[in-house]
Amino acid sequence: MPNTASRSRYFLDIEPELRNKVKALAALQGRTMREWLTEAIIAKLEDDIDAAEGLASLADTGGTMSLEAYLESRRGPKDVQG
Repeated sequence: MPNTASRSRYFLDIEPELRNKVKALAALQGRTMREWLTEAIIAKLEDDIDAAEGLASLADTGGTMSLEAYLESRRGPKDVQG
C-alpha cells in the first residue's frame, strides 16, 4: 500500500453531470475516478509544460538569421561583371 503520509487530499466541487461522466468513463476503462483524474491532470500538466517550453524556444533568437540574410545566402555569391 502506498505511503499516504506524503499525499495531500484535494476536494473538488464539480457538477453532478460531469462527475457521473468521469465516473462512468473511468469504470468503462477499469479504473477508479482518482486514477482517471490523476492521469488527466498529469497529461494536462505535461501539455502545458511542453507548450511553455515551445514558446520559450521560439523567443530564443540565438543562432538564427534574418529572412533577408537567409534569402541572400540562398542566392549565392553575386556575379561580378567587369
